[in-house]
Amino acid sequence: MGDAVNMETQGEHARVQDVIRKRILDGEWGAGFKIPSERDLESELGVSRMTISKGLAPLVAEGLLTRRQGSGTYVNDQSQLRRHRVQWVKMLCATSPNNLRASINHGVLEGAYDALGGYGIHVGVDFYQAMNDQVALLDRPYAPGEGGLLIWFEPLPGNVAALARLRKRGVPFVVLDAYPEDLDVDFAVSDNVAGGALMVQHLVELGHRRVGYLSRPVDRSSLRDRLTGFLQGAVTHQLPYSSDDVVVIRQPRELVLDEVPRVVDHFLALSPRPTAICFSNDELALTAAAYLQQKGIRIPEDVSLVGYDNVEQSKFGPVPLTSVQQDFYGMGKAAGKILGEQLNGAKSGPTSHLFLKPELIVRSSVARLSV
Repeated sequence: MGDAVNMETQGEHARVQDVIRKRILDGEWGAGFKIPSERDLESELGVSRMTISKGLAPLVAEGLLTRRQGSGTYVNDQSQLRRHRVQWVKMLCATSPNNLRASINHGVLEGAYDALGGYGIHVGVDFYQAMNDQVALLDRPYAPGEGGLLIWFEPLPGNVAALARLRKRGVPFVVLDAYPEDLDVDFAVSDNVAGGALMVQHLVELGHRRVGYLSRPVDRSSLRDRLTGFLQGAVTHQLPYSSDDVVVIRQPRELVLDEVPRVVDHFLALSPRPTAICFSNDELALTAAAYLQQKGIRIPEDVSLVGYDNVEQSKFGPVPLTSVQQDFYGMGKAAGKILGEQLNGAKSGPTSHLFLKPELIVRSSVARLSV
């Protein structure tokens, strides 16, 4: 019985702390705010005054609150406290059951670790699978010693609003991979326009003139910029193309790969048909390669393929895949440097927008055509 009562009391202490911490971190109670008296909190939360007092004690030790004898309990300036007690930051990134992105996450984390290690800050990770889960992670209270976030950005409306709330709370953060269209934030991403143009340039240099492009839904800046780069490359090199040559799959994310065979058949039925197909990521390209192999169509003799991301599996497909490689290590290191400057008060002025140069990794999935 005594253990049960003790557990219940510990739960009440934690509830008191969670309520007060959330009001502070959400900005409802700002720096210098005198919080309600223990008697008022006792009435509001429906717990004993002793429970309120014991719940407040860890928040005082943590530095969120200061007790002033005979005056009351006040909220401290969190930005100043964070600067002096930051021990670690969190990276928020999606994981995938097929683990195609494992090497990407590793590269970003390694770069962030190297950059933030110079500030004595460690990097932790919060993974999620459902894209909407990012909102919950952005809105959660922050633990003692946690200084900010590196965010593999999912451009959903709820996430953009959550970023705005995060900024209002004064939590430092940097986004990676993609950037919000209507909120000015610090970011480090690949120059995907340049990456899309690289695909076209390589194919043109090898004699290709009719080129198809297949993209998953263009629901983020990175994919939009890749398509923009491809189209700019086609214009620059005066390639003949029509709306039939560019296909954007508009199915939900989980159904995209199921559409790849249909789109590949569409390209093969064109007259004249493309001698090469570019893809907005390697997952699409590898799926197309497996389907072409089933149909007895040779890569690259019958059709050439170019992917994007250079994931580990691109080396081991039916034919090793030529692919645009993003500098994920550099992306993580740049983002970590920006976040470190934020946390140490060394960053001022406008937001930082960094675009890292991609590189084309040439393998055997593209044929040279006779001119």
